[in-house]
Formats: sequence, C-alpha cells, structure tokens
Amino acid sequence: MNWRLGAAAVLLSALAGCSSPSREATVEVRIVEASEIQFLPTEVQFVAVRDLVLAGEALWVLDGAPPFVTRMSLEDGEALQFGREGQGPGEFLNPWAIQPTVRPDTVGIRVWDFENNRVSSLDSLGDLVGSERLSDEGRIRARTDIRDVSYGDPFRVRSVGTEIVVGYFPRRIDRTADLVMGSLRRTDDRLEPGPELARFADHMAEGTSSLGEWAAVPFWDVCDEAVVLWSPASAEVVWLDLQGEVRASAPVEEDSAPLSLKDIEAYLRRMGRLELGPEYEEAGINYTSMAQSYRDRFAEWRPFTTDLRCQSEEVAWLRRFDTSWDPLGRGQAWLKVSTDGTRQKVRFPVEFTPAVFTEQGAYGLFEVPEGYQRLAWWSGESTH
Repeated sequence: MNWRLGAAAVLLSALAGCSSPSREATVEVRIVEASEIQFLPTEVQFVAVRDLVLAGEALWVLDGAPPFVTRMSLEDGEALQFGREGQGPGEFLNPWAIQPTVRPDTVGIRVWDFENNRVSSLDSLGDLVGSERLSDEGRIRARTDIRDVSYGDPFRVRSVGTEIVVGYFPRRIDRTADLVMGSLRRTDDRLEPGPELARFADHMAEGTSSLGEWAAVPFWDVCDEAVVLWSPASAEVVWLDLQGEVRASAPVEEDSAPLSLKDIEAYLRRMGRLELGPEYEEAGINYTSMAQSYRDRFAEWRPFTTDLRCQSEEVAWLRRFDTSWDPLGRGQAWLKVSTDGTRQKVRFPVEFTPAVFTEQGAYGLFEVPEGYQRLAWWSGESTH
C-alpha cells in the first residue's frame, strides 16, 4: 500500500453517521431523458462552475477559471463575461460564491473570493462598484479541492434582503467531518458572524461516535424568507425563519442501506487518482483490500442525501446518495419535498446537474463529451 494514499485516506475519513435503516414510502420515479434537456441560447463554455444564481431576467455563473463571471440574458441569450485573474480591483484568485446585489438602482452581483479575502460588487456590465475585506473571524477557510474529496460544501452563501446567511466554521475545513463543528448564521457581506440560526451538531443523528466519512450531515439553502435545512437527526426537511424558529417540517422516510465495500473502494480509487495522478492504477495498489482495511473509518449506513436546493419557501429538492456514477455519492436522483407532504422523485441524465429549481423547471450544467460544461434547462414538463 502506498503510504501517501493511506495518509490521504486517513485524513479524509472522519464522519461516522449511524442512522437506523428504514424504508422510504413508495414514491413514483420520473426518469428524465437527455433529449428533454435543452441548451440555453449561448455558446459560452465553462470549465468547472462553482455557483449559479437567477436574478431577474439573467442567469449569473461563477466559473473556476477566468473570466470567472458570466451574465447571460434569459431573453436573448446574450452573454457578458468579466473578471480577470489577479489581486487588483475587480480581479479574482479563487472565487467560490456569488449572490445578486440589493441596490434598487441596478442589478449586479457580489463575488466572494476566499483567497483574495475580499467580497467585490460588480454591476451588470462587469464594472467594479465596490470591494471590502472579509471578516477575519467569519472568513471561510477550507482546502481548495474540498469539492473533489467530499460532497460537503462549506462555501455556500445566500442573500436574504440586506443580510447574508452562511455557514460559520471556527476552524479550517479539511474533510467532511469538519462541517459538523459549524453553525448557520446571519451575517453581512463581509461575513462577520451574526445571530446563530442552527448548530449543525444538533442535527447529527444520535449515536454518531467516530465521525467517519460519509456520515449523514446537514445541508441547507435559502429561498425567499425561508431557511431550509435537512436534518439527519430527525430525518426531516425543516423550514426556519430568520430567527432560527421552525416554521414547518416534512418527515422523509429513509430507505437506508449499509455502506458497501464497493462504495468505499470507488471512493479510495478517486483519492488515489487525486494523490497519484492519471497513472494511479499502475501503482499496484489493491483497492479492494484497502477498502476492507479502512471499513471502520467510514459510516455504517449510506447517507440519505448529499445536497439540498430549495425551489421556493415551501418546496425543497434533496439529492440522493449514489456511487454508481460519482465516487463521492452525488447521485442523479432528486427527491422533491413540499411542506404539504407531497413527494416526487426525479432522476436526471448523468450529463445534467440541476442547480437552480423553479416552478417551471430547473437550470443547470450539461457535461458535453469534449469535457466542458454548458448552461442547460429542464422544463419539468413530461414528454411521454
């Protein structure tokens, strides 16, 4: 066994979710074919989209490579791109989150760059409106490749009126387990920690002890005036107000299954590729044996979900755990959950990842065979 890979596996294994198995109520599954996904009217190509937001009649995209920011008009498909690499005004090094501005006289965007340690405001033409240094206390510190080794996302930022909702983490995030020490808070643009809305540890399932990888951790989003939270402890989607009080909840009957050695082996192979490069298979590592050796460092049961996106203040979508396509468990099936108790499960084609849900459908990214991403749309209407 390569000791570097072994060290990486130890480092990235820290959560141990042990939720009791139960059966999910029968929900009709809708299969979305690739032919039902439509490209948006722009030829812009993206390397690795980090954030996608809808503001008025425009879709804003944050890419992981320059020019970083794209504003695409939903009316005619016209796309403007801006944001050079650098440390100067209006330049970025490692931006991770965007949100619309709240100024009444213009529709622009705010960009949080955690390497430049600044939040910058741009207008609809890409001109710099202002820039502020992030709070030293509230600044999110995490390994830059956290999304390559975990389905957790510490970089999510959401705006509610003049305030921001964000995860506050007192220490650096290096592995999934570190998310548990955080809390959900209201802040300002600088991410100065404000009132606490929820402690993530309070929503971990009871009985969690070793905190192994793939534990069932909370996920959250914000729509309108509602904070939506997936709570593994109660197996519920919980809707909170901006004071942290529960407005509504919807139980989800989990169809848990034991985490398999095949799941763990797929994960370790991914870590091997990240650690050793494209020729990782030639290192002669026995990943099957390694999965057996590291079994106790992983959760006993599969987590129910690996992401949450809200459609409105009454509807949320949960991304189901599945390693058949993605070694980190980011599956293609999503469960739509409403406050009135209705459910719908939708399985998207492997090329399409929804990011913004609306009443009419979903905007997302489509992976083309050439290896880049394009903006795409699912209408939500059945073609059958």
